[in-house]
Amino acid sequence: MKKNIFLTFLLFIGLSLSAKSQEKLAILKNSLKTSVSDIKDVIPIVNYLNDDIALFIADAKNVYGYLMDKNFTLKNQLSSIEKRRKYKLLLGNSIFNNNDYRIFLSNKRKDKFISINFSFTNQKSSLKEFTLAHPSEKFIQSVTSKNQFYIIAMSEKYNSLYVYTFNNEGFPKRNRIDLNGFGFFNYKGNNSTLSKILMSSSIIKKIEENIPNSIETTGDSRKMYLKDHTILFTFDQNSEQTQTLTIDLNSLKASVKRFDKPLQQIKRNKKKTNTYINGNNLFSLATTKNLFVLNIIDLKTKKLIKEFVATKEEKIPFKNTPIIQEGGFYSHYRELEKTKKFLRKINAGKVGVSIQKYNNYYHMTIGGYIEQRSSGMMPMGMGIGIPIASFGNVSLFFNPAQFAYSSYLNTKSIRIESLLDLDFNHQKGKIKDNAFDKMKAYSRNGSKVTDIVFKYKDFFIQGIYSISSKEYHFIKFTSY
Repeated sequence: MKKNIFLTFLLFIGLSLSAKSQEKLAILKNSLKTSVSDIKDVIPIVNYLNDDIALFIADAKNVYGYLMDKNFTLKNQLSSIEKRRKYKLLLGNSIFNNNDYRIFLSNKRKDKFISINFSFTNQKSSLKEFTLAHPSEKFIQSVTSKNQFYIIAMSEKYNSLYVYTFNNEGFPKRNRIDLNGFGFFNYKGNNSTLSKILMSSSIIKKIEENIPNSIETTGDSRKMYLKDHTILFTFDQNSEQTQTLTIDLNSLKASVKRFDKPLQQIKRNKKKTNTYINGNNLFSLATTKNLFVLNIIDLKTKKLIKEFVATKEEKIPFKNTPIIQEGGFYSHYRELEKTKKFLRKINAGKVGVSIQKYNNYYHMTIGGYIEQRSSGMMPMGMGIGIPIASFGNVSLFFNPAQFAYSSYLNTKSIRIESLLDLDFNHQKGKIKDNAFDKMKAYSRNGSKVTDIVFKYKDFFIQGIYSISSKEYHFIKFTSY
């Protein structure tokens, strides 16, 4: 009962709000915090073995940790002063014995790293600093799978790929991935090295396939997926073929595949292409100013499952929405009439496809966008006292749902949306709001500001913080 003095945790399971589009799960009072400094970061960590949730709230001086079970009942809490100002990029986490949560961070250059272990059992925290094994190695991306943390690094000097694993104490172990016999090619189709493909100036987007990802997120030519304890990279710089690199985290062995793209008969400089993966299917898109083709291909057998084609002279027969142009200088939202205008506009920039599977159908989005000049900061517009640049970087590596939600809110794409059944046949009907649509409407109607968005089980949780009461409101959102 003593914990209740420090933390009031009220459960509201089943409370429906605003036409039952969301459900308030709980209110968490951040009563460990006694300082008046602003909150800098909020870190939600889900234990995928037992569905516990650990929430770490950091201000300028301290970190406050709360551990909840799957019923949102408080299990434990702790306060820590273990912080290092130079480590601001959150990369991921690992969990041991269900009560020890280790958070991994890096500096801005991503050449120095730290892990902070929070032990709810021992009520202690400790930290460990480390670097990559060789100065020639560069950080590529990070991933947490089955509660274990991994760093993917590359050496351009030796054209070698490494996966770092970590033990219970946070000590890193470098594992070299054998790439012998694997060939890679560049956008022209010429032989290249993996290091030249991976070690670009831009960060590889981390994709969760059943999140409502915007075209800006999926339109990148390099993407990374996590599937069944396997890392899967897709490379779409070349308009003739998609290259995939798969790393099995159990065996730490790699494999490479190539998939032909649609419109092979058209020269590479006359078309735009990209892909997206959902389940065991590769959705491969090719567009010109005159037509577009989407092929659905089996990832294992490479067999063509379905093909969708539309030309500039016809109305797109398999769309469930108008042609939508959202964002831009002149209008926040407008609808286009003709397919030829759609094709002309998406071919002026980058193209992409996004697929989400919900219950007995697929929600497919096809479109394009033009890259906007930016100041280097994510257009988050989110968080109370949370620096925008800091939170954007946290999401880019650590929390794909947060990154996807930010991009979804700020999309400036031109797109169509379609419904397909499980055999990929077009289905008529109105497309319902997904979880991000509902969050957007909820935030717009309320006076509070969103701090965090994260995926939990098969739904999303939006965390909203009240400065005056120091309370976190956890709200559940589902798609459709």
